[in-house]
Amino acid sequence: MKFALGIIGCGVMANAILDGILNKKLISADRIAAYDIDDDKMDYISRKGVIKAQSANQLIYESEIVMLAVKPQHYSDILKNGDFSNTRTLISIMAGVKTSVLREKIGSKLLGIARVMPNTPCKIGEGFSALYFDNVNNADKEFVKNIFQSCGETITIAEEKFDAVTSVSGSGPAYVYMFLNGMIKGGMEGGLTYEQAKAMAVNTVIGAAKLAKMSEIKLDDLIEMVCSKGGTTIEAVNIYRQKGLEDIIAEGIKACRKKSILLSENL
Repeated sequence: MKFALGIIGCGVMANAILDGILNKKLISADRIAAYDIDDDKMDYISRKGVIKAQSANQLIYESEIVMLAVKPQHYSDILKNGDFSNTRTLISIMAGVKTSVLREKIGSKLLGIARVMPNTPCKIGEGFSALYFDNVNNADKEFVKNIFQSCGETITIAEEKFDAVTSVSGSGPAYVYMFLNGMIKGGMEGGLTYEQAKAMAVNTVIGAAKLAKMSEIKLDDLIEMVCSKGGTTIEAVNIYRQKGLEDIIAEGIKACRKKSILLSENL
């Protein structure tokens, strides 16, 4: 087989995943093919040493494993026209597209399908990806896990939970950025410059998140550990509790999850 991996769609996420693969030396660049209808994206990704495919069909036919990294509205024709007779496993990182739909479009019950929901911190090797496997052999499962562990952490989860995954980790970076914006604005109102407030807010979130990850202490108890009776922190925490901050966040995640369900029903 000519290529160990073929990538269709050369956007931000595909490049982030490719960088992880190359940095960890999982596959050499000359064993990877890429294709995109955008010539600029093709030129950019090819500078990393991967081979430019002439078409999506050529890439599929000549690749053992194919990763589909296009927008959900563009995948249907690619799958219908592709010859997957030489392909063992299809990796899809498209939001909302179920494996049953992918299999129906391909017309093959034998092809392995790995559905993955990564998030944007994969760009810096700090991402989180949820994985689901359908008829994938053990060797390819391990290979797919290694790909996404090269740019962050992974979890293998049931496909019916992917809408919840989308609403928490997939979309989650946006929620964090909004919280950071609020912290920065608050700092600036107190006289800090934007740069000073951003440095404090970002590093505080990073440190607090790492502590939460490493600690076995419940989050509610970690909150109380920062709040001393009659101190300053409790004044802010009381406002957030009065305003229902945690409920607002959960409500937003619920709306995101509902939208993900709706999109998947219409793809």
